[in-house]
Amino acid sequence: MPKFKKILIINLGGIGDFLLSTPAIKALKEETDSALFLLSSPRIAQFAKKLSYIERVYTFYIGYGGAVSFSKIFENIRTLLKLRKKHFGLAINMRTLYSDKGAKKIKFLLDIINPKLKAGRDTEGRGYFFDIKIPETKIGQKYELEYDIDIVKALGIEVKDRSINFPISKEASEVVRSILEKEGVRKEDILIGLHPGGMPSRRWPVENFSQAIKEISKRIPFSKFVITGGRDETNLGEKLVEITDIKMINLVGKLNIEELGALIKRCSLYISNDTAPMHIAAVLKRPLIAIFGPGDITRFDPRNISDKAKVLYKKVDCAPCEKISCSDLRCLKGISPEEVANLVLHLLEQN
Repeated sequence: MPKFKKILIINLGGIGDFLLSTPAIKALKEETDSALFLLSSPRIAQFAKKLSYIERVYTFYIGYGGAVSFSKIFENIRTLLKLRKKHFGLAINMRTLYSDKGAKKIKFLLDIINPKLKAGRDTEGRGYFFDIKIPETKIGQKYELEYDIDIVKALGIEVKDRSINFPISKEASEVVRSILEKEGVRKEDILIGLHPGGMPSRRWPVENFSQAIKEISKRIPFSKFVITGGRDETNLGEKLVEITDIKMINLVGKLNIEELGALIKRCSLYISNDTAPMHIAAVLKRPLIAIFGPGDITRFDPRNISDKAKVLYKKVDCAPCEKISCSDLRCLKGISPEEVANLVLHLLEQN
């Protein structure tokens, strides 16, 4: 591999996607000692800025099913022009090209940034514009982490360490400790975390969460519950509290990503839909129940990195899919509250 003074990593996915790419990125830094820059979505940027092996993080705004405001579009253009002036020797796109439209967007970004070499995944022939590429199918044939490792292998770099780190500061731990103390949670209490949010098509019905909580509370009378979620999911947290006649700590929209990690680390067990906190719980090796719906189970199964993770998954003909929302949700509705409650008891007994 040629020596490059500066390398740009592009990852416009979610925090979970980025976490799984970090072993490859760390190896890239260790083997090349190049200055690594990152172009990422806002949700990744907050976390990535704390990583010592990344020189600087640039934010690129994405609509995620909605429109991007004109002000953000202009900001994106300014960011791309700044990156062009960096004269990168290499740019690597570390995401699947799910559609022709998505591939054209990545090509457009790279054409503006204009690195000497472009590397990425040739998803079903869509990555024709990459100088260095690896084959990939839209439906995953292996764990997501392995695709990014394959990219850096194609650059001649060996990845010796596949571990994923999620750094949590003392300050974040103290914030969480203080919140829980005020809510009456003691060190010895069984604290069960709940994440009912995520992409709408991947949300187990909130009514099912409620029924599972009631069942768990009957069987473990002294257990305590804490709800997590993003700022755009506050209504979901409020609804869960409203329809469940059991005291819960609602922290939806109240924690940053590092504090969320500190909270998950404190939980005796965490129940999550297929979304970023599921990956964080797996990375932190906390007892985890992942409720999987239409997501790509082969590509994102948390059991690949954690022996404390359990997955509830009902295979249906239309899965996996990339729908933002779904009126059917047969893949998720097939998972019963009783199954979740039974698995909670089993995991708590084990741990």
